[in-house]
Amino acid sequence: MVVAREDVPGDKRLVGYYTCAEDQTGLDIEQLRAWLSGLLPDYMVPAAFVRLAGLPITANGKLDRKSLPAPDRDSLASRAYEAPHGAVEIALANLWPELLQVEQVGRQDNFFELGGHSLLAVTLIARMRRLDMRADIRVLFVQPTLAALAEAVGRDSEIQVPANLIDAHCQHITPELLPLVALDQAAIDRIVAQVPGGAANVQDIYPLGPLQTGILYHHLTAGDRDP
Repeated sequence: MVVAREDVPGDKRLVGYYTCAEDQTGLDIEQLRAWLSGLLPDYMVPAAFVRLAGLPITANGKLDRKSLPAPDRDSLASRAYEAPHGAVEIALANLWPELLQVEQVGRQDNFFELGGHSLLAVTLIARMRRLDMRADIRVLFVQPTLAALAEAVGRDSEIQVPANLIDAHCQHITPELLPLVALDQAAIDRIVAQVPGGAANVQDIYPLGPLQTGILYHHLTAGDRDP
């Protein structure tokens, strides 16, 4: 069975509980998660799996959800530990444990298999940007292991500043001429001061806020279902 738990305020995650036959030693959590991933969308796959000798039952013969134990580190689908390599991987390995409530993270660990979800992903990207990492939430969903994300961040850091296509007699600035979101406020003020009419004649496209990013993620993963 699967229940939604919120053992840490604001961190709700799906937890799967299962039992095994007496002659079974247990299940490989990683294999179980892989099997479910082939049947269900990612957001419906539990972040943790807890084996029970039997499901707790109330005196009335109903499932006692309050007696279901919280998942521990062993309940998460972690990989064999491999120490992070390089400055970017080490920086990410310092960010993940606090967000995911785990003790340590290896370079092959998967953000979502360790309990990550869309809202935590938004928080992670925000913290990465504070460390001057060029981060995009879409990259995290495509490359969710620590090593893959670090490699993507390393590649993005080599991106050059877009060319300035504003000519001397420009009357109206659009994102195609110069993406202002990449500039600081002082640089934006200097550009606006040079355009007749000021800010009214300046357009730009700004990135989604954290809440908007989470809403967009759930919409995109909904597939053919109603948003």
